[in-house]
Amino acid sequence: MFVIGVDAGATKTHAIALEDSGKVLGIGHAGCGSHEAIGFVRARDALDAAIRQALEQAGKPLRDARFASFCLAGVDIQHDMVHVPKEMLEPILGGVAFLLKNDAFGCLRGGTRDPFGIMINCGSGQVAVGRNREGVEIRVGGYGWDFGDFGGGNVMTQSALAAVVRADDGRGAPTALLDLILQASGHATIPDFLEKAYRDGEYVRSLGIPRLVFRSSAAGDSVARSILKSVAEEMAVTANTLIRRLRMEKEAFDLITAGSVFRGEDPWFLETIRSLVLPHAPSANFRFPLYAPAVGAGLLALEAVGIQATDSVYGNLDRSLPAEFRS
Repeated sequence: MFVIGVDAGATKTHAIALEDSGKVLGIGHAGCGSHEAIGFVRARDALDAAIRQALEQAGKPLRDARFASFCLAGVDIQHDMVHVPKEMLEPILGGVAFLLKNDAFGCLRGGTRDPFGIMINCGSGQVAVGRNREGVEIRVGGYGWDFGDFGGGNVMTQSALAAVVRADDGRGAPTALLDLILQASGHATIPDFLEKAYRDGEYVRSLGIPRLVFRSSAAGDSVARSILKSVAEEMAVTANTLIRRLRMEKEAFDLITAGSVFRGEDPWFLETIRSLVLPHAPSANFRFPLYAPAVGAGLLALEAVGIQATDSVYGNLDRSLPAEFRS
């Protein structure tokens, strides 16, 4: 007997077929699986392709799957919970039972060996989810700047661009970010840079400005450090909100730090978050994710049919899981 776990976002779709024992039977890959990015039909085709590839490796027909768990980017509001199953999941599953969650829950479950914990994700944007020992789940954020998210790489990029323009025209403090951004872009002056960047967001994103903020902060630039401080405070507030609402202040649990921003060069960023969270939850264990989110989706599928992830299950998983699915 086996289950299926699927993680999909704006750049990739991964599917995993897991035996009840935890052994990996098959892995599937496809491109963008986000209906927000490419629409229901193309996103459905990506999910279908990844599942078919995983089942082909496993040598199993879809009808024999006990359950399927989908952790998908863009499942944000009730409209998504209604239309994603109807437009994307039911047409490809042929009656196989399933659950649907935002992709952050796959990241949480794959991040820890426990069926509870907190995950704060700081990538291009931010989102955080938590689950306590009683099984209560809460999501905080993930809706963008207009709806209260003030962390993530996009915010860092906006803040850095504002800082260098203001430093250049005299409204703001001098910052080493100015030279770093000019070097990265190959321009000699900020006006030259603006000629290219002003209406080309894709070009701006290609420069990897959050990485430059970390580099400048680590070198002692006060403007870059203030940008990191603001984002760190936002992520700490987000984590503390989940801790408070889930009543986990006195619990021991893994706090998963996921997303590209947490891989930045200046350790001060994560240290600042820890210093703001640990007074509220002294037993929180900060860690990077153990497994890729698709593995988390698979574990959620096993748990949905009553199979708990024991040491034996994790042992079988670890022995059969490809390296690319380990974080």
